[in-house]
Amino acid sequence: MAEARTVETLQYNLSRELDLLAAEALKNDLLELLNSDGNLEISADDVERVSTPCIEVLVAASAAFGETGRGFHIRNPSDAFCDAFGALGLAHRLEMWRAS
Repeated sequence: MAEARTVETLQYNLSRELDLLAAEALKNDLLELLNSDGNLEISADDVERVSTPCIEVLVAASAAFGETGRGFHIRNPSDAFCDAFGALGLAHRLEMWRAS
């Protein structure tokens, strides 16, 4: 009988301020996690401000994780986080990522 393989969940906490200056560091952190095994779960409950470049990084990371057959989830998105996605017409994308 084949043994079930447990998939590791990688945890990442977003910072309060995801402004333009944070985009490069966010990209580098997510690239590092992409090179690790496991699904990614991002905690967004502390986010107070998020810029469009940071949202672009998250969308790209989601695509990259999907291309490798791994999950990409957002847990507990703050109101500010949800509002930023909604303002860009990406609320549906956030709903796809939402972890229960």
